[in-house]
Amino acid sequence: MSISVNTGIVFIPKIPDHLIKTKGTPEAYSKEELVKVIDLRASGLSYRECGVEMARGGGSIACAITYHKLNDAITEKKESLGASL
Repeated sequence: MSISVNTGIVFIPKIPDHLIKTKGTPEAYSKEELVKVIDLRASGLSYRECGVEMARGGGSIACAITYHKLNDAITEKKESLGASL
């Protein structure tokens, strides 16, 4: 009688807390937040600066702009701000 023992490597990922950027499921952007993103980007803030202002990540801001197709709205807002100066 022989006993078989599995000595394979079991990978259990352990990400340190200081590397985790967000906890839980990210919340969706409200209409008001999308308008704020348009205003902030049109005023010349970077994705990171917008993220700090809105307590979100810069990558989240970039993804929201792409997902909601806000580039045209940002360009129009920049043009209207430029014309009002």
